[in-house]
Parts: sequence; structure tokens; C-alpha cells
Amino acid sequence: MLFNRFYGKKAVVFIILILVLAVFTSCSVKKRTRSGRNVIVAGNVQKEEDSTVTGIIVNVDRELKQVTVRGLESDVDTILDYNATSEITDKYGTKITGDELQHGQIMAVTYNPENLRVVSMDIPKEVWEYQEVDEFSFDGGENSLSFAGRKYQYSGWTYFSSLDSKIQMMEINNNDVITVRGIGIKAYSVTRTKGHGYIRLANYNYFKGGTVNVGNSIILPVTDNMLISAGTGSYRVMLSKGSTKAVKNVTVKDGSETKLDFSEYKTEVKNSGYITFDIEPYGADLYINGYAVDYSSPVALNYGEYNIKVEMTGYTTYTGVLDVEKAGDIIKIDLIDENASVGSSSLATPKPSGGTGSKKDDNNKDDNNDSDVTTKKIDSNHTITISAPEGAEVYLDNVYKGLVPCSFTKVIGSQTITLSKPGYQTKSYSIDVLDDDKNVKLGFSELAEDSG
Repeated sequence: MLFNRFYGKKAVVFIILILVLAVFTSCSVKKRTRSGRNVIVAGNVQKEEDSTVTGIIVNVDRELKQVTVRGLESDVDTILDYNATSEITDKYGTKITGDELQHGQIMAVTYNPENLRVVSMDIPKEVWEYQEVDEFSFDGGENSLSFAGRKYQYSGWTYFSSLDSKIQMMEINNNDVITVRGIGIKAYSVTRTKGHGYIRLANYNYFKGGTVNVGNSIILPVTDNMLISAGTGSYRVMLSKGSTKAVKNVTVKDGSETKLDFSEYKTEVKNSGYITFDIEPYGADLYINGYAVDYSSPVALNYGEYNIKVEMTGYTTYTGVLDVEKAGDIIKIDLIDENASVGSSSLATPKPSGGTGSKKDDNNKDDNNDSDVTTKKIDSNHTITISAPEGAEVYLDNVYKGLVPCSFTKVIGSQTITLSKPGYQTKSYSIDVLDDDKNVKLGFSELAEDSG
């Protein structure tokens, strides 16, 4: 009897367990797995819920058919597989393949957490995108990026990249072209779509003290050890001194130095001319495309448009666009006294005179040309010191400053430091020097060896 009662009780317990399991398998419930994923249990079939992430495309491996997505405000990367069944659309809602995804895009992604395969990808409606941005500025003091007349915030989470790799923010300079993407006032992705290279002048001693024009965008005094940073593309480079000019064409490649030898030069008179500036009062400063220019004698310029600025303490600064169309133009500019009364004849708008070269005032210039001519403030009481990489040539805004380690007078504002060393790749960095009455000490990474 004791035997039968013992086993009878076990049988009852077994039957109760069977009934409990039957209840749990008769309907669907949601539970958390050890991996933290939600799982739907229906009968004997398990199906995990799709997961979602909104982030930046930081890598596309077209051979492995994988895409890496980084969270908007994190450093977490999610590597996902994609195939022909993945529903991927571009900003127009047009279906594309995973191979067509672009570095730096912001995408909302739905994926299967079991096999980490993309189910769908699209660009959220709140995401904005600006392409082909070639006029922009960074302000390190307030972490802002300005372009197209607007200001956006960047942060430590903002992803800076070239077309296929991550870069530092300071590796982007004003010769580059970028694509910016973000949400609201935040810029989450800045992609350099067109980079810059360098022109090294050689055997040009005769022209020292003259000027060099690179296309219509760069005009510099000719000095020792000239290395000029310029956006990728083809340019007409002109050296001029007195009545002598030398002209050569050059193609600038991304990240590379191109040597331009002027040991044998040709005098060129077509498509360039000497412009005479008649500026009152005498001693006012003239800036062309942001560079100070000595106009005590005629200035040689390629044909085309230039941003100019004339300023002097006590007078209203004058800015405009100079259109050089032929040689021999005379441009007359009379600055207005800041204390001049309304209605005074001295308030007449300054205008150019002579020749067919024209100058458009700010109030009348083209809407498409919104670039500003800016000048740099000099802090002669403080210095900028570069301590690394040792032995490299240092250029500040294309002007040679010496070999590392070296120090030079502090210049306030945004500018470009270029480092060059034989056998190594030339590198540029954009810096923002504050007006804080302090010396600046900078050190940069060692240059990479030039494999070419």
C-alpha cells in the first residue's frame, strides 16, 4: 500500500507538470533571452523580432556584402549582411542595392538579430543633406560648422570621413569640397568628397618678391620654399615680377605633391593683365581673395573674378568683386570716412574707373557668390610653436615658416598648417587659434612614408 501511494503521488505531480506545459504552449508570449533579444514563441516555432538602429554608414564591404552602421551618438558599430532581398531605398525612395550605399549616409536600419541580415534601410525624413559644399568654416570655440548662411553644431560623435575612411576634423581644409548630413541643428556626418593636393615651385629665384597666381582663387607673394595647397583639379599657374611673367599648367592630385619647375619659363601675355589700383587714402590695405597685396605697382592677375577688400582705421571697409577682363585696367577706390555725415558727397559709392574691368559692390554682387574676404589678426606678443614631427617643413597658409621644431608670430583665427618632408606624404591640418593672449604649442602625428 505504501508503495502504491508513493508512486501514485508522483503520477499526479507528473500529470500537473504536463498540464502546465500545455498551457504555456497553447498561446504566444514574449520573453527576454540571455542575449537580451525579444523572442516570439508560438507552438514549437520561434521567431525573433526585427531590431532597428539609426546611424551612419561607416563602411561598405562590397565583396563580403556587409555594411557597418555606427549609432548617431555612440561609438557602437553594427556589422550587417545585405543581399538581394534587403529592401534599401535612397533619399528619393528609389530602390537601390547595398553596393550603392554611400560612406557617411544616415540610414534607419531594420535587421534580423538572429542572422544579422538587413531587412530594410531608408533615409529618415528628418535627415537633411547638403552636397558639393565648397564654402564653409569651422569654429572650434563654439563647435559650429557654418555654410550656406547657416550654422550647425558638431560634437565628438560627428563622423568625419573621406570617401572611404575616417579622418580627423582638422584634416579638412578650405580647399576641400564636403557633403554634410544631419538632423535639426546637429551635423552628424561630414564627408570630404573632393580633397586637396600641393604644388611645389622649383627654380623660380628670379620671381621672388613678385606674385604667384594659381587659377583665380589663390594669389600669393613669391617667397622661399614655396609649397601651395590647392583643391584637386587643373590650374594655370602664373609667376610675375615687373613686366616678366611665366605661365605653366598643372594638375593637382589628392594628397600628392606636384613639382612645377620654372627653370625654363615662357612669357605669357594672353588671358592675364596688370591691374593698377588707385586707392584713397594712401596707405590703405588691399586684400585679394584674402591675401594682402602690395599695389604700389601694377598687380598681375589672370582673367576672372576676385574678391577684394580695402580697409584702413577710421574708414568704412570696402568689399566687392573685381572682374578682370583685359590688361591695363585702373581700379579707383575712395574709402569713406567713418565720421562722414549723411548726405555728404564722401558717402558716394566707390566705383572702379578706366578699362572694361568691372567691380561689383556687395549690394549688387551675384547671389551665388557669397564668399567673404577675411583678414587675419596678428598677435606679435605671442607665438605658435610646432614641436612634431621633427624635421618637417612648416607652412602657415602656404607661407614657409621653417623646420620643426620652430616658432613664429601668432596669427589669430582659422588657418592651415601644412607639413612636408622628403620621402613622406605631405599633410595639412586646419587649426583655429584663439585670441587669448597665450602662446600656442602644437604637435602633430608623424608623417606616413610615401609609398610612391
